[in-house]
Amino acid sequence: MKPKLAILFLIFIFIYPKLADGDDLSQVRSLFYQGNTHYREEKFEQAITDYESALSLGLESGPLYYNLGNAYFKYSALGKAILSYLRAQRLMPGDADLKSNLEYAQSLIEGRILVVSGKGFMRAYFILCRSFSLDKITWLSMILYFILSSLIIFAIVRKKAKKILTYISMITLALLIICISIFFVQFYRIVIQKEAIVIAEVSDSKFEPLDHATTFFCLNEGESVFVITTKKDWTKVRRIDGKQGWVKKSDIEPL
Repeated sequence: MKPKLAILFLIFIFIYPKLADGDDLSQVRSLFYQGNTHYREEKFEQAITDYESALSLGLESGPLYYNLGNAYFKYSALGKAILSYLRAQRLMPGDADLKSNLEYAQSLIEGRILVVSGKGFMRAYFILCRSFSLDKITWLSMILYFILSSLIIFAIVRKKAKKILTYISMITLALLIICISIFFVQFYRIVIQKEAIVIAEVSDSKFEPLDHATTFFCLNEGESVFVITTKKDWTKVRRIDGKQGWVKKSDIEPL
């Protein structure tokens, strides 16, 4: 694990209010460093147990998911590794090491389907959206809203500076609109659109939620799907190319 991730993790647990009280904080730190020790000793199964135990205490942090992804990858659990990397990416989307590991893990998916999301401007826009976590874009939007409100008040009070303040306000408003649009894109992608990862080695997607139903297509470990609905032990999913089918609920895990 990179030193900067350890620093980020420590900052997170010190400011995270739910873990501010002694016992939980101490236990999480102990499990985190214990997991790191087991990882260095190549005891990957024990490292996974440590990191998962820390998560079970209610902690969510990018570095923890990142380390968990690395442990799962070394343990040859490709689906779980990709799942953990994607969870980490939602919390620290700009991390270069995480991006590199995720892309490499995804390149190992058998029969991977590549779908290019738009061209030109729209492609660049969606790349920009993915570079912000939901929390980060929320805070940025709130800050810009506060700045814009202050500029409008100053423009009303200080009439001599009204012209320059109006120009600055317009620029701030444009930035705020962009941030709000990014927020809605990320909110839809993360909260409304229910993405899941295939964690089984191979999952048969069937026309109906029945064991004896005809298989429509197969999903490989690590593939990303979108959940449509659930019926008992079955989940209807949509693959990124638009194909839909029913898979065993235990074959996938939501982000």
